[in-house]
Amino acid sequence: MTYADTDFFLALLKPTDWLKKNARRILEEENGRIYTSETTYIELMLLAKRYGLDPVRITIDVMAICNEKNADYQAAAELVRQDVGVFDAFHAVHSNGKIISSDKIYKKLGLEQIDLSEDRPKNR
Repeated sequence: MTYADTDFFLALLKPTDWLKKNARRILEEENGRIYTSETTYIELMLLAKRYGLDPVRITIDVMAICNEKNADYQAAAELVRQDVGVFDAFHAVHSNGKIISSDKIYKKLGLEQIDLSEDRPKNR
């Protein structure tokens, strides 16, 4: 198996890229043996707006290249598409519906939130 970082996927997914020809060749050579990590998905979603890419489309495409099925990545991409910050989106999908945070976005997303900014009585 060969690990691919963000540059590889950007070269494939951007309309034009100086590395596109090489990326396509490597994709063909390494067919079915490419994998990546959550770090790459996060970085791609951070770069999506800069390059005019749809975060959901790039997530689906990367998962297809890597033969991966991870509903969390697609759920995070859907939130990013709705203008939720990338890191907040990943925190939300990993929270299993309940999160400790002072960020107000999580209540808007329907998560049960223990608000870190609110004073709470001490448990004895």
